[in-house]
Amino acid sequence: MRRFYLTVAALFAFGLCEAVDAGLDVEAPIPTNGNMELVVMEAPGCVYCTLFRRDVLPVYTASPRGKDLPIRFVDINDEAASAIGIDYPVDIVPTFVVLKDNKEVGRIPGYTGPEFFFHTINYLLSTAP
Repeated sequence: MRRFYLTVAALFAFGLCEAVDAGLDVEAPIPTNGNMELVVMEAPGCVYCTLFRRDVLPVYTASPRGKDLPIRFVDINDEAASAIGIDYPVDIVPTFVVLKDNKEVGRIPGYTGPEFFFHTINYLLSTAP
């Protein structure tokens, strides 16, 4: 049984090392054709929205990515939320929606941490039409 726990601990440690080595690529190029923005759909009292603002927002706004792809926060309960060109309703907050010319290019439903956020944003931008 002890061997099992040691193996699990080793695999977990290896996984963490891989995640740290992956880094946060906040400088990947953004497609320059079209007007693009990042809209964060949030709700009052959302704990994960607060975590995003605390853990990611300062890094994002200071990065070249934040300067090239502006971020806008929208309360999901506001009437302004219905004017955003999203493909389908938002069920989870926060939801990060990448818009190009007010049409949805992609989204990240929910928040699972800074590394996943940056990697997924980079993927969405690299596959944007």
